[in-house]
Amino acid sequence: MGEGYRTRIALAAAAALALADASVVTLALPRLLTELDATVEGVAAVLVVYTVVMALMLLPAERLRRVLGSRVLGFAALALFAAGSIGCAVAPSLEALLVLRGVQALGAAGALVSAFELLGAGMEGSSGRRLWTEAAVIGVAAGPALGGVLTQLFDWRAIFVVQVPVAAVAALAAWRARGAAPQPAPPPPDTRARRGPLAALALVSAALTAVLFLLVLLLVAGWNLSPLAAAIAVSVLPVAALAAGRIRSGDVRSRAATGCVLVGAGTLALAFLPLASAWWTVVPQALAGAGMGLSLPALAGRLLPERDSREAARLLTARHAGIAVALVALAPIISSSLDSATFRARERGVAVVLDSPLPPQDKIALAPDLLASVSTDRPRHTLAEEVDRNRSRFSGSDLKEYDRLGERADDVLVQAVKEAFRTAFLISGGLALLAAIFVLPAARRRAALARVAAIALTVPLLYGVLDASIGPEPVHIADPCKPRKSPSTGGITGLLQDQALATLDQVACHFGSSREELVLALADKGDAQRYKERYGVDPRSAGIILQGLIGH
Repeated sequence: MGEGYRTRIALAAAAALALADASVVTLALPRLLTELDATVEGVAAVLVVYTVVMALMLLPAERLRRVLGSRVLGFAALALFAAGSIGCAVAPSLEALLVLRGVQALGAAGALVSAFELLGAGMEGSSGRRLWTEAAVIGVAAGPALGGVLTQLFDWRAIFVVQVPVAAVAALAAWRARGAAPQPAPPPPDTRARRGPLAALALVSAALTAVLFLLVLLLVAGWNLSPLAAAIAVSVLPVAALAAGRIRSGDVRSRAATGCVLVGAGTLALAFLPLASAWWTVVPQALAGAGMGLSLPALAGRLLPERDSREAARLLTARHAGIAVALVALAPIISSSLDSATFRARERGVAVVLDSPLPPQDKIALAPDLLASVSTDRPRHTLAEEVDRNRSRFSGSDLKEYDRLGERADDVLVQAVKEAFRTAFLISGGLALLAAIFVLPAARRRAALARVAAIALTVPLLYGVLDASIGPEPVHIADPCKPRKSPSTGGITGLLQDQALATLDQVACHFGSSREELVLALADKGDAQRYKERYGVDPRSAGIILQGLIGH
């Protein structure tokens, strides 16, 4: 193995790292939520800051490369990237981490344009071109899996520690590199011909990053998988991307459009996962990964020329701009959806408890206690802790009923979390399908594309049918103003339970809320304040309860 080959490998690894850094921290985001006391928007900013700075600095970095040369800029940029990685590893707060992520991105922008030239990636069919293309696919797709392994084995800070030696070795490689032979300047591009593929590149890149961001949050924060288990689960996507990336035959527009359709179909299927098992994500990930392997090489380098570092910088700018816009748009949607999903889960959980045949004196106290502390960052984990903590209250047949109740409450929570992510998955899938429209092949090839699309889109349709048929049974919040069947427990306790539940229905009906909302508000000050803001009364006031009972 010659020195030149080792140099190219080091530069390609650095390029893959720079591209992966927009997603490599994804599996660490749930840890950042708790350890840095952040919000969903805050941890999303860890990705957004990096992609925004990259999008803004790639073209200026290319102009600076022409002044300083690829060797000098590559060495300095990679050294800056390494310094930023050290800073991220020791960042004491989210604000400091965001600043240092910007430093990382600044170094990554210079590293990418320099690596492109030093690899000779502009020469079609060269080994440098193959290394650059593979770095682009592997970096984006495998980033989350790598981050998950490091987070599980060590800590989220290990993600940045590992980047330091990679960047340092690449900095030395850049300094010692000879560079590729100069190529004649490419002819000016046809701007009108580039608009459609450029939009498609931005859209499909945004969709892919959103898929990884959403899927990781769903697996770790929503379903309570460990980072290592989630890393194994999301490894399906890069494997499928690498396999599909080997396909280079056929019409390039057909490959690009087919890839976008596959990304869209896989993403839409993730919106309808029937059960909380990582196995259900395998087929959607395989579709999205195969679409990535087909679309990115067909767009960047074929439909969109990438003959020199200036053109490469333009394409990378489009990709990162699309990613940044998608993350900025989706983070508030996810945060708001998780908040509302958490409340829905608690409300439905209270309904499940109140309708269970457990002794009335136990379940009326248990109903708010079991789900009131469910948090938005690790809701399923918190629920499991509450179920275990309250288990000692029961014995015999009541314990068996309580265990069934715990399973049902978990189903309720899983359903609510799935609903919280559904809108964002649907939006991301729509972005990928829109990308396909921008690169439709010639009319004579559209029939073949239509057949592929019809087959691929049967997957989300099938997942939707399975979700409706084998997914957890939905819990409906009954109208307290209408008669309802009371749980039958028999004896004097049954009569007391019926009276207590009837009282709750009467008060809730008077104020216009559900019975479940009232129970939560009676047990928690925060819920009481929310109840007061929505219905104009404080349910924790004895006078208000009496008012509800007499109907005045």
